[in-house]
Amino acid sequence: MKLYDYLYLQRNKNFFNNSEEFIFFRTYKRVLENEPSFLVYADNEDLFDVIKANIIIKGIINKNTIEQIIEEEFLNKNFNTNEEIIENIKERCLDLPYLKVEDQKIFIPFFNRSTNLVYSKNYDEMMNEPYLDLRKKYTPFVVNPFETYQIDLFDSLFTKFVRVMEDETSVAFYHYDLRTIFIINKQGYLDNYICLFDKHLKNPSEDRIIDRIKLVIKEYYDNNLTGFLYSMYENNLISYYVYRRLCKWKKI
Repeated sequence: MKLYDYLYLQRNKNFFNNSEEFIFFRTYKRVLENEPSFLVYADNEDLFDVIKANIIIKGIINKNTIEQIIEEEFLNKNFNTNEEIIENIKERCLDLPYLKVEDQKIFIPFFNRSTNLVYSKNYDEMMNEPYLDLRKKYTPFVVNPFETYQIDLFDSLFTKFVRVMEDETSVAFYHYDLRTIFIINKQGYLDNYICLFDKHLKNPSEDRIIDRIKLVIKEYYDNNLTGFLYSMYENNLISYYVYRRLCKWKKI
């Protein structure tokens, strides 16, 4: 068993079951069933897969919302100029989550940049080929969002990750809701997740949590297992029980 698997087994399940991340997933996961490419995420409650599923769900919600906004605004084309319509659409999309790639907003992460331009700038193209069927038959346009946008997708408004530290190959994020550190490589794949505040820890505190996590991640990136475990314990991120079990297991 890996060290990180043990931390997951000893996690405080209340953090996970009551988290906004899992509640959101269970509330909206049915929307994943309408697109064959997304079915793999619908019945999987692996921690990282839930994060990825929620990114896709938010993209689907964005897609439906923007399409509705575009339709409503273009119905007013006899009353508003084209410039006014475009400005109204942009203003109504201000609160939607997005990923920024150079100067372009990506509202739908499972579409490439060209298709996203229809949803962020070239709205009238939705009335023409090849985008005419985007509302219902969009399977041909679907790309793998995590291969397409990689680490940038996780460092965007589609997640609740807080960037903590990075090295040459990966970025360490903290998720307040899940009380978990995620190490995601630059290609957008998960290297490890580190569950904090295990079920044996009394009175867990998130005071100055990012500063405390930085000390732990430094040891992680230095490949210093002894320093990593001690820093976890010293910074009150794991209990003495878990610390001693891991030290004994690793014979530190």
